[in-house]
Amino acid sequence: MPKEMIYNESRQFSCRPKKIFVPENTAELAQQLESIRKTSMSLRLVGGALSPSDMAMSNDALIRMDQFNKITHINQKNRTITVQPGATLHKMNQALAAANLAMPVLGSITKQTIGGAVATGTHGTGINVGSLSTLVASARLLTVEGDWIDTEKLDKTEGLNGIALSLGSLGIVAELTLNVSDAFNLSVTEAPNTLENVLENLQERLLYDHYRFWYIPHADRVWEWQATRCAPTKGSDNLTIVQRLRRWYDEKLINYHCFQFLLYISTHMPSIVPAINRWTAQKRFNTPKNTFNDSVSQFTFDCLFQQHVNEWSIPIEKTPQALTQLRDLIAHKGYKVHMPIEVRFVKGDDLWLSPCQGRDSCYIGVIAYTPYGKQPEYQAYFQDVEKLMLSLGGRPHWAKYFSTEGDKIAASYPHWQDFQMLRKKLDPHYRLRNAFTERVLDSQPLDSQPLDSQPLDSQPLDS
Repeated sequence: MPKEMIYNESRQFSCRPKKIFVPENTAELAQQLESIRKTSMSLRLVGGALSPSDMAMSNDALIRMDQFNKITHINQKNRTITVQPGATLHKMNQALAAANLAMPVLGSITKQTIGGAVATGTHGTGINVGSLSTLVASARLLTVEGDWIDTEKLDKTEGLNGIALSLGSLGIVAELTLNVSDAFNLSVTEAPNTLENVLENLQERLLYDHYRFWYIPHADRVWEWQATRCAPTKGSDNLTIVQRLRRWYDEKLINYHCFQFLLYISTHMPSIVPAINRWTAQKRFNTPKNTFNDSVSQFTFDCLFQQHVNEWSIPIEKTPQALTQLRDLIAHKGYKVHMPIEVRFVKGDDLWLSPCQGRDSCYIGVIAYTPYGKQPEYQAYFQDVEKLMLSLGGRPHWAKYFSTEGDKIAASYPHWQDFQMLRKKLDPHYRLRNAFTERVLDSQPLDSQPLDSQPLDSQPLDS
């Protein structure tokens, strides 16, 4: 019988595991892990498989966490939620809303499992809020050796700082308790601007509770999004038939179907990409608008179709330099690049492998859509973006694909070796490994070799 093929959502990576385990509770998880220990197989964990990277791919043993998804407790008074790692952010948001609570911040989508989102440093935007990993109050971890670890019983320096954001490389997180907030609405203003004006007045803009902007290359336009927290009130979406038809026309016909069709044509004629970007800027990002709704509706949006994303965190004070140099890079190399370039802001933290460790950060993400599955030319552009971000002290967003190896990244993490020592302690035989960990975490010599050192995992489908 052929083994099941597993793909990530962008379908850039795939794997065909020898064994797939799908635990629904801690007893099953412990039992399945024990059976893996009797073999020489390595293993990895996968949640929603939304990450456009090979982090969760394994041709040996794969543990799928999506059925391990219960919300076990909500403490309304203390504003905490305790969940199993396979619970999606969507499911958590529904449960929190029923208790008049909310996640303090969200990224663009809510299909991710909370375990995967926390393990990779998934983030939203707002200089006064950290990534989702910083919301973790405690975690319960099962090591590959079969030991249970409760972070509440550990010193913080070897507890949450190492475990909260672990890239799935310390053990299997079986339960998470997160700090949340009272429910809130967001009053959002969106408007076009120029890059020069935005960068010159960036400090003023960062005073908003939440702020981000999209830079639209080739159109040389910025679309700003700024949000203020407000008391929760019941929203209303009682649109007329004409208004609903207009929304469908704008959001589905123009912004989705026409945009995808034009990008498909551009895979054969890259020279038309600048015209597509200018047309899109005129259609979608030309008229200011104001909206008021619950936080989940305002934080999230439709990310359209399949795409490759490369995103880096840089020290926030280097934001103007980074955007200016990126614009110049695109012009100098003649790259025909998709819009948008997304720019978000995140509070610094103490987590060892956090891209925001020790510094308030600006995240800059570039994109390459794959319309109808057709691959555009993007590799050279992404590689040059990585070189630029590295020159500015950049650190990659772990959940997005990047080609830079770990020996070039490690120097920017003051606690890199602390994490490696904790990893060796909790997973002494390096079973929690795959091509990603060998490229990123094991690119420097290890004191102990894995049980099985054969090449692992998938190759990019478009390599």
